[in-house]
Amino acid sequence: MKHIGHVAIGSVIQQVLSIAIFMILTHHLGATEYGMVAAALALATSIYNFSSTWITPSIVKTGVAQLLHYSKLGDIYIIGGLISLSFIMLGLFLVFFLKSFKIIDIQIYGGTTLLIMLLLGLFFIGLVRIGLQATQSFREYGYFLWMDKIFLFAIVIILFNYEQLNSQTALYANAASMLLIAILGLFYFCKKYVRLHVKTFSLSKFLKTTTPIFFATIALYFASPPFVILLVSNLFELEQAGFVGVGFIIYGFFIQPIRWITPTLLPKFTIAMEYGDKSVLCDYVNKVIFPFTVLYSIGIVAFISIILSMPIIISYLIGDDFQPGIPVIILIINIVVAEVVHQLLISMLYARQQEKLILIATVARSLFFILMVLLFSNSLLLILIGLLVGSWINVAVEIWALKDLFSWKIKMRMLIIFGLFTALSFFILITNDEIVLSICGFIFIILGIMTFENRAIFLDYIQQVGNSLHLLRK
Repeated sequence: MKHIGHVAIGSVIQQVLSIAIFMILTHHLGATEYGMVAAALALATSIYNFSSTWITPSIVKTGVAQLLHYSKLGDIYIIGGLISLSFIMLGLFLVFFLKSFKIIDIQIYGGTTLLIMLLLGLFFIGLVRIGLQATQSFREYGYFLWMDKIFLFAIVIILFNYEQLNSQTALYANAASMLLIAILGLFYFCKKYVRLHVKTFSLSKFLKTTTPIFFATIALYFASPPFVILLVSNLFELEQAGFVGVGFIIYGFFIQPIRWITPTLLPKFTIAMEYGDKSVLCDYVNKVIFPFTVLYSIGIVAFISIILSMPIIISYLIGDDFQPGIPVIILIINIVVAEVVHQLLISMLYARQQEKLILIATVARSLFFILMVLLFSNSLLLILIGLLVGSWINVAVEIWALKDLFSWKIKMRMLIIFGLFTALSFFILITNDEIVLSICGFIFIILGIMTFENRAIFLDYIQQVGNSLHLLRK
């Protein structure tokens, strides 16, 4: 809990700064200009995810083993970083190749220099965070969650005051902030934790564990926020991409508290599996996964109810330009619950070396979404419902992979929650606020019963959080 406290404090500071930056940009830029910012970040994030996501679990797991035996992080960190960087270069080459055949207009995404700066910023700051996760240095990890946002916030304020804030300058400010903090952080981390003489890297073992995750990363991309934003910017207009971008920003705010927990999980579960302690995983299912799913479901339904009953809140928070996008934003927010469950499950699958089942779950999710895109390419709302259902299909496969840890009661209740949020998404298509609010009330009753049945777990968790915060203050 102490580790979670460090990450939580860092995440809260990051979110406060991110919300302030987000509100300034959306109010000042409007839907179309903000759509360009969202599209440029989506392209850079897409390339970065292909280079890093599939390598991260291997670095963390091998890094934990190196620390247990040598007290330092060694060759896996250096080699993993170089492999990641080489894939970024490959991604850039692909973009330039498509540009030369006029398949992609890179100017829409801010230009070549900006793309390279964003990619380097994402790479270096990601490398620092991966290393801190592997060494379980969660105090420093918490700091590196928000330090770049401090600089970004300051630059945005300066640009705004001097009337120089636009989509291009906002993106350059983002890239420069990440680069500054990342380079300083990488120097600090390598000096403190990395030793080149620690050599345990095995190429065959690395390929065995990462190859399924590499293909899963490719499959996952076709149902990921960056791809959806790029897809919408091409199928529809930049304004619609702006709506989707805002929806995923709010979605990210809801997901953030789960990210207080997830960096601590893979090292913990890896150690538990090393010692054959399956009870750690069983307790986690009963005392974390299901209770958090219920709490998040209640929070999401409450937020949707507030937005529908007081739509002026959207105008106040992000500007009048985004008022027509409320149904789009709400549908994206609906996906949060499925993503929370996925984030809470994935570390157990990695720890149990079930990489092939991760690939199967990811392929099922993306294939369903792509099918919905092909069938309903003229309806953004139906495409987003396809994204929601695909997310729950992914969760269903993951629960099946971990079926020995889930009781039939929890499986049944997860199925009920899936049905509730799918039904809510289809009722949003009616766009009759009274009907949707009535459905929200019905969902509240069911979720309230689930909450009451698990009240002891909730109270115990609140007590643990309080004790951890008390220790942190000391």
